[in-house]
Amino acid sequence: MIVPIFPLPNVVLFPKTLLPLHIFEQRYRAMTREALAGDRKIVIVLLKEGWEREAKTDPPVHEIACLGEIESCEELEGGKFDIVLSGLRRVRLVREVEHSPYRLAEIEFLEDQNCDDGADQVVTRRNHLAGLFCRFTELATSGKHDTSGIMPQLDFEALVNVVATALNLPGEEKQSLLEMDDVIDRCDVLIPAIQSQIEALTLVRAYEHLKPEEPRWN
Repeated sequence: MIVPIFPLPNVVLFPKTLLPLHIFEQRYRAMTREALAGDRKIVIVLLKEGWEREAKTDPPVHEIACLGEIESCEELEGGKFDIVLSGLRRVRLVREVEHSPYRLAEIEFLEDQNCDDGADQVVTRRNHLAGLFCRFTELATSGKHDTSGIMPQLDFEALVNVVATALNLPGEEKQSLLEMDDVIDRCDVLIPAIQSQIEALTLVRAYEHLKPEEPRWN
């Protein structure tokens, strides 16, 4: 299967998650138009560290990526687009295919290890992670958003990947999570990460009343 690839810094798409994108570069406008006229598929792939040195050519990208499908699209003035991609499957880039103005690659699908959502080890982790994510969202949004209502709608993989998307982690760390074949392993890495961010947010919220009301007081 040959599809357009959209290399981005610090952005990793996970299966069963949504990614909003603003498309403004001319070559990616062309990519979006052609994807919309075809099967609506685009691969989001993370640029490797140091990509800035080769920004004018085709900077190196990671081999493991995620295939997405354009779920919604709004064409803006000047030919720009606002799109929402839905993550479908993890993929490996087999080879790039010469193309212009955007990049194309041949991909192969990656298989995840089987995960039984009813298994005790999965149920325990799911409940723990769901509780942590609800607390994280409450703190991060100052109580404006309650995610508890959507938790029952997500299977284990979707919950893990939504958390991986939401957490403020470096792109390379998210890439490492994407490369894991076992969703349980991904969950086990995320639990201490979200706990750490909850602790930091709790501290911020405890002292935010001390923040000066006027910037000149800083």
